[in-house]
Amino acid sequence: MLGALALVAALRPGASAQQPSAGLAVVPGVRTLTAVEAAVPPVLDGAVLDDPAWAAAEPATGFLQTQPDEGRPATERTEVRVVFTADTLYVGVVCYDADPASIIVTDSRRDSSLADSDSFQLILDTFLDRQNGFVFGTSPSGQEYDGQLVNEGAGGSGMGGGGQTRGAGGGFNLNWDGVWQVRTAIDEVGWSAEFAIPFRTLRFPAGREQTWGVNFQRNIRRRNESAYWAPLPRQFDLFRVSLAGQLGGLAAPEGLWRTLQVTPYVTGEGSAARIAPTPERCSWAASGAT
Repeated sequence: MLGALALVAALRPGASAQQPSAGLAVVPGVRTLTAVEAAVPPVLDGAVLDDPAWAAAEPATGFLQTQPDEGRPATERTEVRVVFTADTLYVGVVCYDADPASIIVTDSRRDSSLADSDSFQLILDTFLDRQNGFVFGTSPSGQEYDGQLVNEGAGGSGMGGGGQTRGAGGGFNLNWDGVWQVRTAIDEVGWSAEFAIPFRTLRFPAGREQTWGVNFQRNIRRRNESAYWAPLPRQFDLFRVSLAGQLGGLAAPEGLWRTLQVTPYVTGEGSAARIAPTPERCSWAASGAT
């Protein structure tokens, strides 16, 4: 454990290229990113560089590998910008690639594994408790991938290692389907993605000013490369929110009615089956119950 912490400390000093927002409590060595309020929301078409809505947001860059060359800079540049409006959080991603023809795209079904494709994923630790979060991901084909994390996956494998857990047993609930959108585009510079995540889809503390934990992961499949914005030792993946960076500058809506989605299921006891829609069981499928 001490070796892992020493590695993180070695990777992180001076790593932040972004200025912290006002009121953001900066933890030494932790990367910070500031979200910017957009007067006009981005046009959700996957074209980040052509949209002026992203212009005022300073990009998160400087991704470092966990695989195959731990601690070395990613082989391709990645830029991530975050803006928001009164009701929606937007994340704009540019995955530069010197050889766009070699981008690998596989299954595009919702929540299918991203391990065998070029992909981008993010995690939002909205309570900044460094244990729990919401995961969103996509591939160049515009696949929608999402889930809800508890207790850093409780020892389960994250998306970086290709692991997936249906239900809540492994600490990551892939059955959680939030209300959000993503659009992607492939062009001569690589591929890009625009996420639109309504605030009502998430749970977060009361109060307008928000600071969340955040990390970003990019996979370049042809090189078996995984790289993170907030760097991680090889044995960890996106689920390690205790080593994530921080996202400040957010102004969340107050008095929000959150979107609720409930997925009932059946459990068996002996030869009998019963429906078990208790609040505890349904909480995994609720995107915003408080």
